Amino acid sequence: MCFTTTTGRPTVLLLHELPDKTRHVDWMIAQDPRGRDPLITFRLDERIDQLAQGERTTARRIADHRSLYLNYQGRIGLDRGSVTRLARGVVVSGRLEHESGLLEVHWVTAAGGGRRQSLRLDRRGPCDWLIWPISVPDRGEGNEPDDRP
Repeated sequence: MCFTTTTGRPTVLLLHELPDKTRHVDWMIAQDPRGRDPLITFRLDERIDQLAQGERTTARRIADHRSLYLNYQGRIGLDRGSVTRLARGVVVSGRLEHESGLLEVHWVTAAGGGRRQSLRLDRRGPCDWLIWPISVPDRGEGNEPDDRP
């Protein structure tokens, strides 16, 4: 799961609703610029694209997913529920290693606008990670980078 990029890699946030009515967010990141290889996938309790400065969320690293999920919405076979796209974007730069990462993401809205977000990722256990924004430049003045966990 290591990569360093200076070229864009597609990313997507999907709301995964299960048959038992529980739900979570899946964050998928392409391992290659064209989004053809399996997707690095984290299971989240909440959307990371809407985290404000100072907020943090936990993530669980789960198995890589097929690249078709970059563009798929709808029912998932084998009674696994359905997925709905919440956000899509591009990891424009950064690195993700075994123990930590720093990613610059450009989230794109349906209307064609977008926002940039720098995310810090720190591994806390075999599959558990902590994620937080270290800068959110489009939320106004006074957003100094904060690198503290």
